[in-house]
Amino acid sequence: MEQYEVKSVAVLDRAGMSASLACAVHCAVFPLVLVVLPALGLAWLDSEWVDWTMVLLAAGIALSAHRGGFTMHRRCLPASVAVVGLLTIVTTMCLLKGHASQPYMQASGAVVIASSHVLNRHLPHMYGLPGKGIALP
Repeated sequence: MEQYEVKSVAVLDRAGMSASLACAVHCAVFPLVLVVLPALGLAWLDSEWVDWTMVLLAAGIALSAHRGGFTMHRRCLPASVAVVGLLTIVTTMCLLKGHASQPYMQASGAVVIASSHVLNRHLPHMYGLPGKGIALP
């Protein structure tokens, strides 16, 4: 694998972790600040399209990062963990719409997706692939 591809996977994993954790924070904190959003002009954050946009963004980044990671470590585990997180979020959005636990279940799914990116970054090191691992900053 070329050094360029290794660096692009590292960038995608960082982006995936950041996007997933931002989603988790959005889901967990959102119910607490829901009251002040209209006063701040941020009522649009309560829109369903924001949630679906975040899901599509997380899915796209995860697909790219895990595909690149797979070419390095040949393990399906990180992608499988990401799928579980995405399914948790989508299932929650479809079945628990309006339920009090919805944002917290979605936040849990986002944390699972972020964990899949951490796993994707560490697998090359765990399996002793010298020179192919992604160095942590």
